[in-house]
Amino acid sequence: MNKEEALSFYKQYRDKCNAYQLAETTIFFDMSTIAPENGNDYRIKMMSLLGGEAYDYQTAPENIEKLEEMSKLDLGDVMNEEIRQVLKDLHRISKLPRDFYIYMQELSAKGEIAWKKAKKEKDYSLFKDVLKELVEMRKKAYDYYGYDKTLYDAMLDDYETGMTIEKYDNFFACIKERLVPFIKKLEKEGKKIDDQPLHQTFEIEGQEKVMDILKDYMNFNPKECYMGLSAHPFTCSFSLHDVRITNKYIENSLVSSIFTIIHEYGHALYMMHVDEKLEGLYVSGSMTSGMHESQSRFLENYIGKRKSFWVNNFSKVKEIFPEQLKNIAFDDFMEMINVVQPSLIRTEADELTYPLHILVRYELEKEMINGNIDIDHLDQIWADKYEDYLGIRPQDASEGILQDIHWSDGSFGYFPTYALGSAFGAQFFKAMQKDLDVDVALASNHFSLIEDWLREHIHQYGALYKADEIIEKVCHEPFDPNVYIDYLIDKFSNIYGI
Repeated sequence: MNKEEALSFYKQYRDKCNAYQLAETTIFFDMSTIAPENGNDYRIKMMSLLGGEAYDYQTAPENIEKLEEMSKLDLGDVMNEEIRQVLKDLHRISKLPRDFYIYMQELSAKGEIAWKKAKKEKDYSLFKDVLKELVEMRKKAYDYYGYDKTLYDAMLDDYETGMTIEKYDNFFACIKERLVPFIKKLEKEGKKIDDQPLHQTFEIEGQEKVMDILKDYMNFNPKECYMGLSAHPFTCSFSLHDVRITNKYIENSLVSSIFTIIHEYGHALYMMHVDEKLEGLYVSGSMTSGMHESQSRFLENYIGKRKSFWVNNFSKVKEIFPEQLKNIAFDDFMEMINVVQPSLIRTEADELTYPLHILVRYELEKEMINGNIDIDHLDQIWADKYEDYLGIRPQDASEGILQDIHWSDGSFGYFPTYALGSAFGAQFFKAMQKDLDVDVALASNHFSLIEDWLREHIHQYGALYKADEIIEKVCHEPFDPNVYIDYLIDKFSNIYGI
């Protein structure tokens, strides 16, 4: 096989793989947003059949053989990395028996349905048996894959290449050592900020208008990006020119939908800004979870909670909710959206206490995978952890263990990347500030300057580089969690006057 033959084969192979993926993504997005509930059983059955067909094609021995031949050719830096990543995944997937692969897909779909029902009814007992099965399913999958260190190390590495229990333990130890005492100091010595005015009744119709303001400000292109609604907000990429996000509205929280759209749009920009030359390639969408969360958390917090972001937008929001916001001055609003207040819901958490939410999940998940925790009573153990770390206790499972969707599809190892990505974002923001006057850009309605910087320095590469390589490339220094912690302590010391 020469280079020309190799590239011709790969184009056909990749196109067909992408066709299967597009169909599966479309069904998943519909099921999570608009599809009638009573069609779930049939839909899952069809998804399983489609998944089996995709598995057969992807792992066909003749296709893997050709891909392995390609790996021996010099196809250029991009294609060499493309084939390396594809083969890495295929060598794992092909170790799974076909029936087990289909079972994994079925169980993931059933898990989400069980989670939705349990969350709605605030009843963990409706989910715990599925959770047990999901844990065992993932354990068996990794037995087929094989792994060098511990099982949980392997899971962590899948979501952020190179991360291990030891590295995460050290990372969270920094959080505990420096942030926990600071949070306690802030509670005792900081001034009091009352954000209750942002928890009045804000009609959904008005919140939809606020979304229009934010879309316009952030250059949201409806020809390439769509926003729907779901129980748990998420982002899906169908192609570089078709990315879909979801949101949710809470009537007694104005800021919930605001920072959800900013967060999810951070994911969307990452997907839409990938270099056109990578369209259709595996590396156009195989970015690690830590890198993806760095972009969503970056936009949500480092950009979306700055005064310069709101200097022109707050007055527009005030026009939509004149009664609720009539007595709120701009500076008061900025303090309210940056209030530090231990809370139960991770997605609604303030920027400072947020990593403690992830710490709870990390510690529980680690013990769950290691078999050292009672899943039957995990909801109570969860509540105990929240009381220990945040001083508050969930009243029911929907605001406790059932609040997040991630475990319902077996995404064990994902949660820690939320905190890690937040920390990556601090270094990216530090680098951006050296190149760009962020506040001038935001205050003058030039959000495109933020987009352009992210595209040039991070987004265009897709998954061609690992996180540590991107950080070195962009920031000219290795990853350092203290940059993140320093940022948080400095920001909230100023806000709270300590």
